Amino acid sequence: MKGSRANLAFYCRNILVITIFTDFYLLWTRASRKDSLLMKQDATTLITRIQPAKIEDLSRLLDKYGACINGNNALCLPSLPSLHFACWVMVTQNPDYPPQLMLEANHDGTSENFLAELSRQAQAGLHAIYSHCEGYPPTAETDGLQMTRFLHTQMVSCPAFYIGAPEQSLESIRNAIEVREEIERFLEAEEKAGRLQELDALQVQRRIAQHLETNGAVKPQISPVTLEEQKSRAHTNAIGLILLGIPLALLLLPALLVFYIVLRMHEMQDARATVPPPLPIDPRLFNKEDVFIQNHLTTFVDVKPGIFRKWTLKGVLAIVNLLAKTCFITGSLGGIPTIHFARWILMDDDRRLMFFSNYDGSWASYLGDFVDKANYGLTAIWGNTDRFPPAVNLFDGGAKHIEAFKQWSREHNLYAALWYSAYPNETLLNITNAITVRDAIGKPLSQMEAEILLQRL
Repeated sequence: MKGSRANLAFYCRNILVITIFTDFYLLWTRASRKDSLLMKQDATTLITRIQPAKIEDLSRLLDKYGACINGNNALCLPSLPSLHFACWVMVTQNPDYPPQLMLEANHDGTSENFLAELSRQAQAGLHAIYSHCEGYPPTAETDGLQMTRFLHTQMVSCPAFYIGAPEQSLESIRNAIEVREEIERFLEAEEKAGRLQELDALQVQRRIAQHLETNGAVKPQISPVTLEEQKSRAHTNAIGLILLGIPLALLLLPALLVFYIVLRMHEMQDARATVPPPLPIDPRLFNKEDVFIQNHLTTFVDVKPGIFRKWTLKGVLAIVNLLAKTCFITGSLGGIPTIHFARWILMDDDRRLMFFSNYDGSWASYLGDFVDKANYGLTAIWGNTDRFPPAVNLFDGGAKHIEAFKQWSREHNLYAALWYSAYPNETLLNITNAITVRDAIGKPLSQMEAEILLQRL
């Protein structure tokens, strides 16, 4: 017994070493960048307890707000100049936990500035929502500073956060979309007038650049760091992680061997467990899907009991967060090019895990992408949670059981009555193409570079 406890303590200490290593590497990479020129995006998450007697009233209110999000004068989310995506979701299914309201917001700048901005612009709507929650001060209805303070007290951190278009503000994304639309209008007019006949790609590119400079209705706002520079940075970071990771792995080799043995014991126990009966699926989920090109996913599940599973999950999330900040910075998460923002949140003393994702395409195609391109990372995370298909060697199995995985996902998807996107009809691929065209259209290009650039339109 003492030996097993010692091994577990040894393992947990080394998970802390990995977490410290990831934090150190993130600080080092940030210090080496042109931070003063870049727009940071952040993830704000609020978790607030709902008064049990007001659950139904709050549910009806969120449905009402969600049905007309762009015309809602109480929340006014489209007027927020920094907000990319937002979602309110109620977590009330398990009677063993208090009912909770979660806010997911993806925005430019710091959480503090965003909450102050939100309180100013959406005070009436916030009061209507949070007056159903415990600890809400009634005077916040008219006192914006008190509203901001209350929201700030509800903030929780997320151990892993991914950004599909890093360092691109909402203003920059909208500018890139407008520039693309201006170029398309110009090319259509030039085509009708017959002025593009017999012009090669380089000549067309120069005509576009001249139009934008002299007659364009919108002026390009060039990114401080281009996508090509992001790709170069990602390659450099990958090399750095390998050079630092190999010695760290050798240093932690005894702990990793102990970890693997304990892991396999847990996995074999999971494989022998009886498959539980399916959980009910909320039919409201289907009413919110495929309204736009984009969709929203909320997955909520219990973490498997025991300190081993909890610390394994924390270690995996720390690694995912590190890779999201250093290597997956070019519009693709593990080979998936459809995710605008994603985050994982541990809550209720690390006993439950919430996942928020804003993505392109249908739910089925999204899960299919994960199974085909990133099932190893998916399994490493969710294999530490209840009812997930059994994993093998941390990364294998699990999500490869496609039908069981899809059933598990549906059973653990939560209905989000209120979801907002600042650009709901734009895919991430369209956005990155628009940004690339905007940033390069006025530069000196070769014939081949011009041809490749125009293909992005």
